[in-house]
Amino acid sequence: MKIVTISGSVREENNSNKALLVAEKYLQSKGVEINRIDAAKYKLNLPGLPVSEDAGKIQQLVLEADGVLIATPEYHGSYSSTLKLIIDNLGFPSSLAGKPVSLLGVAAGQIGAIKALEHLRSITAHLGMIALPKSVSVASVFSTLDENGEITGDDLIQRIEGIGQSLIDFLS
Repeated sequence: MKIVTISGSVREENNSNKALLVAEKYLQSKGVEINRIDAAKYKLNLPGLPVSEDAGKIQQLVLEADGVLIATPEYHGSYSSTLKLIIDNLGFPSSLAGKPVSLLGVAAGQIGAIKALEHLRSITAHLGMIALPKSVSVASVFSTLDENGEITGDDLIQRIEGIGQSLIDFLS
C-alpha cells in the first residue's frame, strides 16, 4: 500500500510537519510505503506559467499512490497558499481525483484548524477525492510540544494515528 503525504508548510521546523510525522511513523509501522510531497523541496510554478518538471514528479507520486494524507497549518481562517500551490500543480483533471484522503490541520489558536479543514474538505470534494470522515484539528499546538519540539499527549497522538488507520481501513 502506498500513501502520499502532502505538507502544506514550507517554514523550517513547522508544526504541521511535526504532526504529519506522527501519522507517517504510524503508517510505516503498518507496512505502508510513504512518499511525502513537501513544497519546500520542489520548484512549483504559479498557475498560468509553464508547468515545471517538479510538477510532473508530484503528479506521478500522487497517481501511483493508493491514498493521500494532507497536513496544513491554518492561516487567516483557511489552508495555506503553499498547499494551494501544490494542489494547483497536480494538473487538470487533478491527479488527486478518485483518491481517498485524510485531513490534518494544525493551529496555534484554541479552536485549532477547523476553518482550514472545512475549506480543504470542500476543495477535495470539488477535485473528486473521497474525503474520509475522520479528520484531526490540532489546537493550541505549542502546548502539545515537548522540549524537543515533538507532538506529545497520548490522546492527540492516537487521534493523529487514527486518520492514518482510516486510510488503511478504507483501502483494505
